[in-house]
Amino acid sequence: MTQLKVAIISFAHMHAVSYAHNLEKMPDVVLVAIADDDPKRLDMTREHFKTCGAFYSDYREMLDKEEIDAVVICSANSDHVEIALECAARKKHILCEKPLAITIEDAAAIIKAARDNGVKLMTAFPIRFNQAIHEAKKIIQSGGIGRVLGAATSNHGSMPGGWFVDPEKSGGGAVMDHTVHVADLLRWMLEDEVEEVYAEYDRLLHDIPSEDCGQLMLRFTKGTVVSLDTSWSRPKSYSIWGDVKMEIKGEKGNLSINCCPRTLNVYRNETMRHSTVSAGDDHDGLLVQEFVDAVNENREPFVSGLDGLRAVEVALAAYEAGKRREVVVLKRAEV
Repeated sequence: MTQLKVAIISFAHMHAVSYAHNLEKMPDVVLVAIADDDPKRLDMTREHFKTCGAFYSDYREMLDKEEIDAVVICSANSDHVEIALECAARKKHILCEKPLAITIEDAAAIIKAARDNGVKLMTAFPIRFNQAIHEAKKIIQSGGIGRVLGAATSNHGSMPGGWFVDPEKSGGGAVMDHTVHVADLLRWMLEDEVEEVYAEYDRLLHDIPSEDCGQLMLRFTKGTVVSLDTSWSRPKSYSIWGDVKMEIKGEKGNLSINCCPRTLNVYRNETMRHSTVSAGDDHDGLLVQEFVDAVNENREPFVSGLDGLRAVEVALAAYEAGKRREVVVLKRAEV
């Protein structure tokens, strides 16, 4: 069996640890190298990932010396574009942590570089692999709750600290961190695009440079209106990552989704009954497996680079709307 040779560039984002553990367990993958410019993080990877073949402080040196088919980029958000462009130029398939980039121009440049160099590009949105979300989409697209009129959604987490709270490195604060997940889910589930955005955001909970909470209103092209509550309000002891919740209102019924612990409640007028779907899939494991399969099968990944760009557009529109105190009409980039 031919194994896909994968390298990880940076453990600045905490998801890298889970991705690495999942890659180590996959029989059709070999984790050939890890690169990180932070000495403490690099020492941590040496300690925890014994099957990895080599460790580097410079990802370019790693690309020069190692035989690599694909890379997983988990650097600070602002570094995604430089690393991705370098890897695409060297014909490496790319799985990039979200957000794809912190500007629309950079996200578009990554997509173009991947396309021009014939490599696969996948944006890491783990909650796309949530079984409750998949069941909800089936119900919506089959007309199970009729026309979707609106939704109330939320995404909360603990304040991550470090570069996450530095807008120059992260692209924002809680609004950027949490909006991209929900924007991606809604686009996919509704098969529709965000048309208008309004937002209010502030720093209310922590003494940090960025905002730690925000309220967004999204209007989709088919008329669906969605509220999104984002924050870094959870205590450090909070045990769940990916605290995405959705209440979707349709003409014929409602969907209540809790992405962690992955449950979907269905309420329909026509049956006068309540049903529940619960699943315990490993989001990160499914995400990494999809990336490997897309490369091996020479097809577009389930979550594309374009999906990453569209989610960034929504988050950046929210910042613009908050600054201007008015509704912003989205201008979707052509790539």
